Amino acid sequence: MTWLLKRLAIKPLCRWQKRLLVSLVIAFLVSLSVGAVFIFAPHWIWPKTGDHLNMLSADIENGEYVFHLSGCAACHSTAAKKDAPLAGGKRIRTPFGIITSTNITPDDEFGIGGWSRAEFADAVRQGISPQGVHYYPAFPYTSYIKMSDQDVVDIQSYIDQRIAPISEPNKSKVLPFPLNIRAGIGTWKLLYNQPAYVSDVSTYTEIEQRGAYLVEALGHCGECHTPRDTLGGLLRDQWMAGVPQGAFNPAPSLLNTRDAMGDWTDEEWLVFLQTGKLPNGEYTGGEMSHVIKEITSHLVRSDAEAMVAYFRTLNGEENR
Repeated sequence: MTWLLKRLAIKPLCRWQKRLLVSLVIAFLVSLSVGAVFIFAPHWIWPKTGDHLNMLSADIENGEYVFHLSGCAACHSTAAKKDAPLAGGKRIRTPFGIITSTNITPDDEFGIGGWSRAEFADAVRQGISPQGVHYYPAFPYTSYIKMSDQDVVDIQSYIDQRIAPISEPNKSKVLPFPLNIRAGIGTWKLLYNQPAYVSDVSTYTEIEQRGAYLVEALGHCGECHTPRDTLGGLLRDQWMAGVPQGAFNPAPSLLNTRDAMGDWTDEEWLVFLQTGKLPNGEYTGGEMSHVIKEITSHLVRSDAEAMVAYFRTLNGEENR
């Protein structure tokens, strides 16, 4: 018994062992602190939008236009509740589980009523709620991060002043463990929520730059038409290359190549964006029919032409 106790006795640590132990403790505490910041204080990593938005004058008519081009109604309204627009409830299937869209009417209890301009901007562009909670990236803030201050202010003003508040509780999210823990989204954002354009817009003409903004920011076309990696982040080197296979969101390539949309004339593009009519005379279906109805059919002619001009720049080589 005495022999066993001696064998189990903890011997004094030598110098290198002490250094290793101290290093491990420090590393653990640093990791714990960083994790706590992601969970409890995300605005330490993603600074809050300042009060400068309050200096802008809202243009409600532009807000209505940008509201449509951003596709807000496509996700936050359901066909089953036509009398409750923007009250949420749409079940959105993702490879990671089902997410239900939220109420974005100006209701004070369940919607976005009472939010400041800065809080609304942080939600839209950073994916952070007024309470400091990370939103799941089914909300395309990875595209909206490029949205201009003016457009953000105008959208909020349109919703606040033109949309009726609806007291509709939000449904809980249906994601498996550990995806139901939102803290990890903070790390994900560091990898994928990038404000830079995928395309080199510095070389673009003015109309192509406008098209890039409409496609990459407001229209968030890349969210469906670009392949993703195993973590769900967009593969920017395969930008707009399409996701033709898959149970969740099959979408064709939008590259300006012969095996994609390169053979479409400008007029065929414009007709499609306005009506959903394909060059072969058929009409698009599935989720794209909602995109046509809620987003692209609202484009003014000049903006539709800008989108087509942008699509023409996607030759399939420069983004690989």
